[in-house]
Amino acid sequence: MTGRVFHVGSEPAVRAALQAAFEHGLDAGPIADLRGGDVVCMEAFADVSQRADLPGRNVWSACRVFKERQGVVVHLVVRGDDRTGAQLGRFVLADGVLTLQPSGQVDGVEQLRNREHGRQGRSIDALLARYGKAFDSAARNSKALARLLEWERSNSCLARLQDEETGLFDAPYVVMKLDEEYRRAMRFHHPLSLVLLDIGGDVAAMASGPERRQLLAEVAAVFLNECRDIDVLGRFTATTFLFLLPGTPPDGATALSQRMLRSLVRLRLPARIDPVAGAAAVPDSGIADRKAFLLVAETCLERARSTAGVGSLVTSWE
Repeated sequence: MTGRVFHVGSEPAVRAALQAAFEHGLDAGPIADLRGGDVVCMEAFADVSQRADLPGRNVWSACRVFKERQGVVVHLVVRGDDRTGAQLGRFVLADGVLTLQPSGQVDGVEQLRNREHGRQGRSIDALLARYGKAFDSAARNSKALARLLEWERSNSCLARLQDEETGLFDAPYVVMKLDEEYRRAMRFHHPLSLVLLDIGGDVAAMASGPERRQLLAEVAAVFLNECRDIDVLGRFTATTFLFLLPGTPPDGATALSQRMLRSLVRLRLPARIDPVAGAAAVPDSGIADRKAFLLVAETCLERARSTAGVGSLVTSWE
């Protein structure tokens, strides 16, 4: 194994388990200059309020920050009677969660022994080398990769999911993704924001043709420029667009929505638009399912239409 192993905490049973799992000593000193191959094991119940080397001076914030560094592995240790610790560990992107039982036994140590830290990707280097540039050739590829290439080069499936005038996803697909992303957010306790943005104005009354296509293409370009690849962008009605923003809390959705609205207001188009938006986010104690999620966003959009004015965003339905 390469790299260093940092232990944050003072529980003797945890330290003994970690020493047995790794072939070299543990570093209990300040964590600095983390690099790929380093491992950080932190006791979630340890008092780290004086640890300036831990971002936020708590293990949850520290884990999230450490995981932003490529190749760094983080494991958290929770007590056996901690019902939410493992879920919090997944939320902050921990590579693994160990459990300290009342007996002193540490469960989950095998996940440390079975992993070659610091060697991410090396196990398949030889396999990838067999294909090399053949990734671009279905004839020289594996059956699975050849199939992938076949579907990538065929736009028929994707075209059926797209709105013809904007190139964004159509309403049936975004409704399916709403259900999928909502369930994923609830399962992993990740934030998810939903934005409904209506361009209004004269668009609905425009006849089909080059001018209408030009207007919608420029509107869609604003959305595509501002959103990430993991976001789901769809045309929900003739003038309303739905955005699903995985991993995005309310303040992030607000910032994105305001940028899009400002860009739309500045566009010079062949017809008038009156963009407004409403946004909602989960987890929220008042939102129990995807229907309530959509209803809250729609109510916020209606408030923006009726009271807030062009270019406005409403994030509260009350």
